[in-house]
Amino acid sequence: ITSVLKFQAYNHYGKDLEMVSAVLCAGLYPNVIQCKRRGKRTAFYTKDVGKVDIHPSSVNAGVQQFPLPYLVYSEKVKTASIYVRDSTNISDYALLLFGGSLSPSNTGEGIEMLAGYLHFSAPKRIIELIQRLRGELDKLLQRKIEEPALDIFSEGKGVVAAAIELLHSQNIYH
Repeated sequence: ITSVLKFQAYNHYGKDLEMVSAVLCAGLYPNVIQCKRRGKRTAFYTKDVGKVDIHPSSVNAGVQQFPLPYLVYSEKVKTASIYVRDSTNISDYALLLFGGSLSPSNTGEGIEMLAGYLHFSAPKRIIELIQRLRGELDKLLQRKIEEPALDIFSEGKGVVAAAIELLHSQNIYH
C-alpha cells in the first residue's frame, strides 16, 4: 500500500487530459504537425517534409477534424505516403508552455517557434504574460533538476496552477 501511495504522488495529473497532452508535447517536441481544416477533413503539415498523413493503424486515422490546431508525434514512416504514428492532439498553450524556444515575430505582433514555422498572434500583453509564465516554469523545472527532492506542488504551487488554468482555457489565435 505504501508503494502505491508513493506512485500516486507522481500521477497527480494522470486524469487531466490537457496536462497529459502538455507533457507529451514536452517529450515529443519538435515533432509538431499543423492541422489545417480543408472542408470536412483536416490536412497535416510538418516543417521538414510538408504534407503528411496519419498512419492507417493509428487511433487518429479515422478522425475527420481535430478540435485543437496541432499534433505531436513519435515517428514518421514512408511507404506509399509519409505517415506519422502515435500522434496526440495538443493546444497552442501546450506548445507555448512546453515546446521549444519562443522568439518575437518579425511583425512584432506575436511569437514564433521552429524558426518561424509556427506563429502565434495575440495582444502584446497576453504574449508577455505567456512568456513570463514560460520563464517561471523553466526556472521551476531547472530547480527540480538541480534539487530532485524539491516538492514542486508546494514550491511552485502558483506557477503550476497558472499553467493548468491556461492549458484548460485553450484560447489563442493561430
